[in-house]
Amino acid sequence: MWRWKYYFLSFMVILLTETLISLIVPSTVINTFAELVLAFLVWYLLSPYLMILAFRIKEVNDENLLRLASYSAALLGVKRVKVYEIQSNYLNALAFGNVFFNAVALTKPLIEGLNDRELVAVLAHEFAHIKNKDTEIQWFYILAVNIAYALLSFYVFPLGLFALALGIISMFYLHRYLEKKADITAASTTPWLSEYLSYALIKIAYLSTTLPTSMLKYFPEFQLFFIKQSLIGSKEKKKFFSTHPSLSERLRYLEDISRRWGKSYFI
Repeated sequence: MWRWKYYFLSFMVILLTETLISLIVPSTVINTFAELVLAFLVWYLLSPYLMILAFRIKEVNDENLLRLASYSAALLGVKRVKVYEIQSNYLNALAFGNVFFNAVALTKPLIEGLNDRELVAVLAHEFAHIKNKDTEIQWFYILAVNIAYALLSFYVFPLGLFALALGIISMFYLHRYLEKKADITAASTTPWLSEYLSYALIKIAYLSTTLPTSMLKYFPEFQLFFIKQSLIGSKEKKKFFSTHPSLSERLRYLEDISRRWGKSYFI
């Protein structure tokens, strides 16, 4: 629900900005292009604050979590990042911000359900999004789709709708690609991180549906290892409209990274 609240607030910011500009500047193809760029720029600058408002998040004061976040940020070479907590009933984390403001937010069950190394791994994944400029990549992509829609619709409306539909569908592929890239970026920082990112993903996407959060933190690592091997061998159907790679796919390429680390040590 909170995610949709953020989408609604974002839509309203873009709509109001465009409306105000259109009242001042006459509508032409060039002006429409400029309106979109300015409206999306305003949204981009305000988006962190819209996120804070929509998700009702608060800054973290827990010294241990801040210490883990500082360590994880150092692994990725990311500086000046704020850490927030989301009051929610599911395990999740996200990165958000702009060029002036970078932040990560973790849900309370995630903080309570993961051990320190797993938290570092999840934070590293989120910091990888910041390091890879994924927010900016998605911003440029969404802007490009809207510009294509506006310009094509100006001449041939059905063609504009087709461009918009294609852009929305392709967004899922882009999101999956960025998530995979963030996994790989994080796992490539230090030898043990890929293993604990795998364990964290198993807890988030697999165990949390059947076990209470209080049991997740102390779930035996040897059991996580065997669950991982079982899931790696499983075949999940690829979901075209999924925003993340499947759990089994993520575990497979993280296992490949872990093996490469092992080979480099052996050499």
